[in-house]
Amino acid sequence: MKAAVTVAPSTMEIQDVPDPYPGPGEVLLAVEVAGICGSDLHFFDGHNPFAKYPTIQGHEFSARVLEFGPGYHGPIHAGDRVTVEPLLSCGTCYPCRQARPNCCTSLRVLGIHTTGAFAERIVVPATHLFPVGDLDDELTALIEPLSIGMQMVARGNVVAGDTVAIFGAGPIGQAAMACAMDRGARCLVMDRVPSRLALATTLGAERVALAADGADAVMEWTGGDGATVVMDATGAPSVIRTCVDVVAYAGRIVIAGISLEEVSLPVALFTRKELTILGSRNNAGVFGQAVDIVQRRGEALRPMISHRFPFAESAAAIAFAHDNPAAANKVLLRMA
Repeated sequence: MKAAVTVAPSTMEIQDVPDPYPGPGEVLLAVEVAGICGSDLHFFDGHNPFAKYPTIQGHEFSARVLEFGPGYHGPIHAGDRVTVEPLLSCGTCYPCRQARPNCCTSLRVLGIHTTGAFAERIVVPATHLFPVGDLDDELTALIEPLSIGMQMVARGNVVAGDTVAIFGAGPIGQAAMACAMDRGARCLVMDRVPSRLALATTLGAERVALAADGADAVMEWTGGDGATVVMDATGAPSVIRTCVDVVAYAGRIVIAGISLEEVSLPVALFTRKELTILGSRNNAGVFGQAVDIVQRRGEALRPMISHRFPFAESAAAIAFAHDNPAAANKVLLRMA
């Protein structure tokens, strides 16, 4: 079969690779559409610490079931459109025993640690399938990134009436906004890039603001109270510092941004505001909720898709997404 193989940093090639076959408990899928994620870009340019080459990347995708390996007796059938939860956990470590497999100490992710979906076909565990009914293939490919936003919302215990301030209007910030609004929260979204703020408005943000004006915007928007929930989707230390300033007393901060930098915070604010500060990683048991949101609100989310490339142009697609972060929001590869 054909696959887009990342053979070295910043080098991707379409290659002929061996056909995969499903074993017991596995399923063979025909990939339809695959999305390019920020983590794919870091892998592509060599900045992902788990990057090993050659690798077939890709973990957010739509597919059709081709064939089950021996022993499957579930409700999904050949020909059904599905998406896949791409996290492979050990099931025995402490976080796995606490129903938090997203924090598995030996976590593997499709397209990073194992063969991914930038290929014509892929084999995955049958237990990781999620059927999507008549949802179209492009919207199906949005479910996995939506699950990241759903995890942020779940970690922050967002409820109707919350004021949610989101720093970062890339795909993950947008996903968090969509999931928070689905729970009845009001959302203010901030970013340095005006085009991302325009998209956030299209997607339903109550208010947007440039990041430089973010602190003032949050306090004005909340009448001086601060936001009940503040979310970071940037990983920037200065932004996380601002989150502590603009969150309400007794509020919650959810950090999903990734960085190796350190953050300096005044200790007094932890007790004075009695803050709850939470990390958020991947998703833990909320993938089905992401499926539900996209099935109900898919057309409202479709503007997240900024570019579409044919599979044969995979190398050009990932290079474009990497080099044009302001223009490339969610870039999709169409396999056929």
